Amino acid sequence: MVNPFKDYNARKLYKILGYSSLVIVIVSASYGIIASIIKGVEVVGQTFVDVEFPPIHVFPMFYMKPITWLTLSIITLVYCTLEMNKERIANFPEFTISLVKVIAFVVGSLSIYEVLFNFTLWSGLIASGEVNPDLIINPFPNPEIPWNIVFATKIYFTMMVVSVYSFYFLNRLERRERNSS
Repeated sequence: MVNPFKDYNARKLYKILGYSSLVIVIVSASYGIIASIIKGVEVVGQTFVDVEFPPIHVFPMFYMKPITWLTLSIITLVYCTLEMNKERIANFPEFTISLVKVIAFVVGSLSIYEVLFNFTLWSGLIASGEVNPDLIINPFPNPEIPWNIVFATKIYFTMMVVSVYSFYFLNRLERRERNSS
C-alpha cells in the first residue's frame, strides 16, 4: 500500500531543515563579515576558523568552527531546496536545465581542482613545519589579499558538493522524465 503522507512528511522535513540551514547560513556569514570588519582582519576567512561554536568549555562534546557550520548548512540548504522543488524544476524549459547542468559541471570541475590544490598546499605547508592548519594562509595569486587555507578549502569543497549534486539531480530528473514519457 502506498503511504499518502510520505511526500508530505518529506516536504515537511525538507522545509524544517532548509529554513534552519538558511538561518545558520545568515548567522554564520554575518558573524564572519562583521567580525572581520570589527577586528580589521586582512586574511580572507580568518574569522571563520579562529573560534569554535559553541565554545569548547561550554559544550566539550560538540563544537564546530563557523566555516564548518556554514559548509554544512549551505549543503543542506541546497539539497533540501532542490528536493522540495523537484516537481517545479522538472517543468523548467529544457534549455534552462541544460544551461544549469553546464554551469554545474564547469563549477564542479573547477572546484575539484581547487580542493585538490588546497589540500596539496595544506599538506606541503604542514610538512614544512606549520603545525596549526588554522593559521595557514595562501598569499597567491595576490599577496595583498591572502586567504586562510581552511576557509578556502571548505568553501571550494562546498561549491564542489553543491555543483556535483546539482548536476546529478538534474540528470536524475531528465531520466525520470524520459522514462515516464
